[in-house]
Amino acid sequence: MVIGEITSSQQDIMFVQVRVEDTAFIETHNGTVKSNYFISNSIGQKFSTTRWMGRIKIKIGNVNESSRLRLSLWDSPAKTRLFFENEYQLNPGSAVLHLSFNPLPAGDYYWELERLSGSVGVSVVSDSTLHKAYTDGNPTTAFDVESKIMYVTDEETERPVAVVGDTIDSGVTTISGGSQLGKIMVGSVEKNISREGDSLANGGKILQGCWFFEMET
Repeated sequence: MVIGEITSSQQDIMFVQVRVEDTAFIETHNGTVKSNYFISNSIGQKFSTTRWMGRIKIKIGNVNESSRLRLSLWDSPAKTRLFFENEYQLNPGSAVLHLSFNPLPAGDYYWELERLSGSVGVSVVSDSTLHKAYTDGNPTTAFDVESKIMYVTDEETERPVAVVGDTIDSGVTTISGGSQLGKIMVGSVEKNISREGDSLANGGKILQGCWFFEMET
């Protein structure tokens, strides 16, 4: 799911409307022959969805040294409209980048990963026949990138949840203490989510624990 806006509260219980991530996803490649493509300036991938989506996962095959990347989600390779972006600090080894965002409807999209520093290899599939990858802004038929687009439910549902700093009870108080949700995006902690027993600015406590999903790593 994606953490949404506070919609209502009952005493110390907060509720949000969310589209819940389910088990469905699409992959931006086919084929099985994998290798690492070391980013010069950028690498990108076009894709189309038939449902609402809320997260992108990109497999990093190898990080040779401490590196920084910027991941952006656009409407197309022309990059007319930017939807979301995030920067990542990676240490040597392998990783999976997660970009979690407020869900977007079915349509055509393009993600682009820009190298800011360091040496990073992205996992690509060289026998893929989709041919929707880009390197340094230009289309390539050499591979498609190993990434997944995670779907969310088409219908919104209400769940009790709050994060530090959220205003509740019509502005009477705020959430002042939270429990760590964890790294939902590589290299950064996305807010502290409040759970049962966490504190409120007016001296109260969260009476009911929140609902959230734990993303794969």
